[in-house]
Amino acid sequence: MVLISVLGGDGEIGGNKILLEHKGTRLFLDFGMSFNKNSQYFCEFLNPRKCSGLGDFFEFGLLPDIDGIYREDYLTHMGRPVEARSLDAVLLSHAHADHAQYIHFLRWDIPIYCTQATKIILGCVQETGSNTFSDLIDACESFKFYKNKNGGLSRVDRKKAEYIHERDYRVMIEGQRMSIGSMGVEMVPVDHSLPGACGFIIYTDEGNIVYTGDIRFHGSQGHLSRKFVERARKATPKWLLCEGTRMDSREKDSEEAVRRKISELIYQCEGMVFVEHPIRDIDRANSIFNAATENNRDFVVPMKLAYLIKSLDSHCPFCIDDVKILKPRKSWGLINKSGVAAEQVAQDYEKWEREFLAKENSVTCDDLNKSQKDYVISMSMWEIGQVADIKPINALWIKSSCEPFCEEMELDEKRKLSWLKHFGIRHEEAHASGHASGEEIKEMIREINPEILIPIHTEKPDLLKDIMQLNPALK
Repeated sequence: MVLISVLGGDGEIGGNKILLEHKGTRLFLDFGMSFNKNSQYFCEFLNPRKCSGLGDFFEFGLLPDIDGIYREDYLTHMGRPVEARSLDAVLLSHAHADHAQYIHFLRWDIPIYCTQATKIILGCVQETGSNTFSDLIDACESFKFYKNKNGGLSRVDRKKAEYIHERDYRVMIEGQRMSIGSMGVEMVPVDHSLPGACGFIIYTDEGNIVYTGDIRFHGSQGHLSRKFVERARKATPKWLLCEGTRMDSREKDSEEAVRRKISELIYQCEGMVFVEHPIRDIDRANSIFNAATENNRDFVVPMKLAYLIKSLDSHCPFCIDDVKILKPRKSWGLINKSGVAAEQVAQDYEKWEREFLAKENSVTCDDLNKSQKDYVISMSMWEIGQVADIKPINALWIKSSCEPFCEEMELDEKRKLSWLKHFGIRHEEAHASGHASGEEIKEMIREINPEILIPIHTEKPDLLKDIMQLNPALK
């Protein structure tokens, strides 16, 4: 018997954690963070406590309490027994937090199947992020002591290599079918708002399962999603686990339309242009890059985006030398102080940032201030403090990201608008979603034609009822 348990992503957008069981083989489809559940109890200034191990996550239903899947150091710290591994693999559709963030808590010997780009992005998240729970590529044992050179005990940290464990990533390529216990697994790339996204076809002797992950058809890689639908249809699935983020939307977005609008807005602007966009959406970054180039302006990126571009290499449509890299003032703010030694300046920055300080294409806020009409700047609330150093004149802010969907985001939006008002910055919007419209989802379901439809990643599962009525086979 095939058992499908949706332990996250049922009646909510994100938080996907779907357990498949068949003849003793157990797989998770994604292992992500639920933003909705998390925001019910926690916020920017109130987070789950690491000192409780998994306790806060179990207490508030953020993680399923299942034996044999969680890391030994957390369980031991909590005084819970460490059971034998009970999970054969995680199939990871992409690197967004609502699908991948809680990998941090899993045993490091559980195989994780994903694309090469997904692994690269997760590596960047671990290296450049500030999240306490970010052991995504490897894991450092917590709550452990070692004997120091003085004979006393010291707490383990990442300087102790013997306590670092590499996670068991297994990169999948298109057209490859892998066997995991009693199931066969095929990865099929799809178009989404970051590189490396994919869906999966899982083969069993009791019927096949198709998992869409997050999917759209209107990005620069829309042909991948259309090919996915074709492959899924040929698999004649018994079950279709289908995302429905925008089930209530009839509007079909277009990434090309976003590029054209951004280009037009840049052309009309007499000063500097800031573009607010998801930092890991390389498709959007490429649209902004092309729009800037069309208007003979340089695209300026923050260090986190620069690190991602460099790491993705051929998975990114432009290279690190094609852009300018913004060196912000940090810590002591020594970057633009004359007579300060380079080694002193470097101490203001994290190790991963220092490689960009001496690059010929790096710029400071002072550089941007002197030639404001020459630049289009990637910007977000994380970097908005730099606007005070740039001191823009006749500037434009283009919001190229989703609308706020929680109270915290609404507060951030109000703060941002206060900054824009203070500096007299005009505000425009140009955005396309990372998800297919409701009509496109319905069309995809009809074409794949499963026996059983399981809506996930949607707050509007009832909107799928008309599809079920059109095809009585769907349950």
